[in-house]
Amino acid sequence: MTALKEYFGACVSAMLMLSVPAIAIFASEPTGKSPLSPSAETGATEALVLSGPNQSEFPDLDNLLQVSDRIFTGAEPHSERAFASLAKLGVKTIVSVDGAVPDTELAGKYGLRYVHIPIGYDGIDQNAGLTFARLAREVTGPVYVHCHHGRHRGPAAAAVVCIASGEVDGEAALRILERAGTSKDYAGLWRDVANYRIPDHGVELPTLSEVAQVQTFPAAMANTDRAYDNLKRCRESGWATPPDHPDLVPAQQALLLKESLRESVRNLAAGRSSEFQRWLMESEIAAGQLEDALRVQNLDQVSRHFQVLSESCKRCHQKYRN
Repeated sequence: MTALKEYFGACVSAMLMLSVPAIAIFASEPTGKSPLSPSAETGATEALVLSGPNQSEFPDLDNLLQVSDRIFTGAEPHSERAFASLAKLGVKTIVSVDGAVPDTELAGKYGLRYVHIPIGYDGIDQNAGLTFARLAREVTGPVYVHCHHGRHRGPAAAAVVCIASGEVDGEAALRILERAGTSKDYAGLWRDVANYRIPDHGVELPTLSEVAQVQTFPAAMANTDRAYDNLKRCRESGWATPPDHPDLVPAQQALLLKESLRESVRNLAAGRSSEFQRWLMESEIAAGQLEDALRVQNLDQVSRHFQVLSESCKRCHQKYRN
């Protein structure tokens, strides 16, 4: 147990050192009790559920994980059987943190309410953190939090909701990410879970939306350009972390670029030309190959894949942006 505590203490310290946290929320505890909170007799860390229903019992819910008495996380429900399974679990509210528009009609058929709070792979921004706090304070009954695949963004959001509702402390919240298999390469998610603080009751919280206004394509491309610029900084440092940007790990930046391109194709590229969509997918493949080469430190391959990626971006910009 001592070794476990030391390990998670080191994880928290490492996340705090990565960069300035995306969440700047007051650290004071709220007065009163959240509808999602455990009983007064249950300690925050003790409320963490270490077992519960799993995918073998509910095969239509990929990566299903129960993280507290009332909070579940997993992949996006894609079928009618998946929504029926959520109803069977007793879930009353589904929280999507994915950029895709939720299937509110099918959810309503099974008496399920949707709340949409999109977040990125790079972390949980302040507005989302505040919205999770409102969710924890106002929503009653079991909650299912999902992203697309249920491994990274969804578990991170579920961990924040658990903190906001008083069900876990920071150390137990990081343990949720461990159990879900959330990759450490998504350093912003780990950082923002570690740094999350419950907002004071005097702080105005965002409303809960059934379908949130999703990111526009220009905004998504701005995020893509940011990741690409970060990769150029890493290249200038010999494909190492730049001394003036200790938060930039080359392989992680390639991963974020790949995810940004993938989400743009999946959620935002509909209605655009087939050529444009094909070029985006080719750029996504190149970013993935660059990530793989960076992980094994094959610098010849790194240079080659980065050149392919650069040419792909330049071609697309010349025809569709410039």
